[in-house]
Amino acid sequence: MATVEPSDRLRDALFRVKRGLSAYVSYLEACHMKRAFSEHVLYEPILRILVAAGYDVYCEHPCQGIEYSGTGDKKRLDFYAKRTDEGQTLEFAIEVKWLRKKKPDTVRDEEKLRSFCDAKPEGIALLCVFGDKRWLGGLELSKEFKERGKPVYAPLRKTTYSCRIYRFLPIKKRRK
Repeated sequence: MATVEPSDRLRDALFRVKRGLSAYVSYLEACHMKRAFSEHVLYEPILRILVAAGYDVYCEHPCQGIEYSGTGDKKRLDFYAKRTDEGQTLEFAIEVKWLRKKKPDTVRDEEKLRSFCDAKPEGIALLCVFGDKRWLGGLELSKEFKERGKPVYAPLRKTTYSCRIYRFLPIKKRRK
C-alpha cells in the first residue's frame, strides 16, 4: 500500500474545502438564506471537511504571541488543525475572509497568521477567501500570500461563488 504524503493530504483537503464552500453557499442561496450570509456561515462546512479528512480541528483557537490590550476579544485563529501520520505532524492555521468588495482588509488576518508562523515555524498559515467571482477573479493580495491550487467556482444564474486559498509566507524583516 502506497503512503500518502502529508502535503498531498492537505492539498486534497483544501480542494475539498474550496469545492464544499462553493456548493454549500449555493445551496443556502437556493434556500433564500442570503440575508444570513457572513464569514461564520463558512465555519461549519470547513470544520466538517477537515475532520472528515482526519485532522484534529480547533475553532477560534487562541493566537500565541499577540499581546492582549485588555479591550475587546483576545485574538483567535479561525481554525487550527493538525494531523500526525507515521510520526510526521502537519499543523496549519486558517483565517477565513468573506470578500464583499474588490480590496479586502487583511491586516488583522496577517497579524494572526504571522504570529502563528512565529510560534510554529514548521506550520502552514492559510487565508481562505470566499465570495462573488467578480471580486475574487482579479483579487490581489500582498506579496506574502501565494495561492494554493486553482480557484473553485460555482456558476449560478445570478451569482458565481468562488473560493481561493492562499498560503501566507511572511517576509522576514531585515536587521539593520
